[in-house]
Amino acid sequence: TRHLIRPHSALTMLSALLALPAWNPGHDACPTVTTVGSADFSLAEWVRKSWFIQEQQVLDFQPVTSNYCVAATYNLEGKTVPFFKGKVATVYNYANNDQVNGPLTNAKNMTLCARAVNTTDSSRLAVAPCLLPNILAGPYWILGIGKAADGSYDWAVVIGGQPDVKWEDGCTTKESGVNNAGLWLFSRKPVASPEAIGKMHALLKAKGIARSRLHKVEQEGCTYHGFNMK
Repeated sequence: TRHLIRPHSALTMLSALLALPAWNPGHDACPTVTTVGSADFSLAEWVRKSWFIQEQQVLDFQPVTSNYCVAATYNLEGKTVPFFKGKVATVYNYANNDQVNGPLTNAKNMTLCARAVNTTDSSRLAVAPCLLPNILAGPYWILGIGKAADGSYDWAVVIGGQPDVKWEDGCTTKESGVNNAGLWLFSRKPVASPEAIGKMHALLKAKGIARSRLHKVEQEGCTYHGFNMK
């Protein structure tokens, strides 16, 4: 089904795009990204329901062959990590290999720990296996959040630290290694609306972050068998 765009809506969209500065990969330095900040981030709301990843960057541990039914649940369940007394959320990751409802990527159900390490910005988390101390954890920053009328979260954009790799349409994090890598588009719904995807892409463009390195995650028809969903 084709969707008609009203003329005035198209003009508004075009004006907004033209207002953004052009990215010059040869001369522009990678932007220093800003996160949503403590005032606009609630860890309690973040962990309230599971998240479903709509698009993500390739990583060593996250190849395109695992871009099926990717989801994450965060729980505040009293988990602790070495040498840290702050708040910790347990992270349960889920994905399938090769096809929707295919073999489990995380077959051993390894959990991670997201730590609220930044006392001045709670939206700058750090993530690592729970047995590792914070010094070995990687940045996990919330760049933007879409909220419903009641304040609940609809979508979110997460990046694995400061982008420092240039592409034609902006900068992003590296695609190798473990820490300081990764870019994810989250949705509370398994299949986000085109409008939500558009808002996330617009956010990335406004922040000078490359969208060209993102790959779609297939969510249609996923059963999430065995996933710790809420």
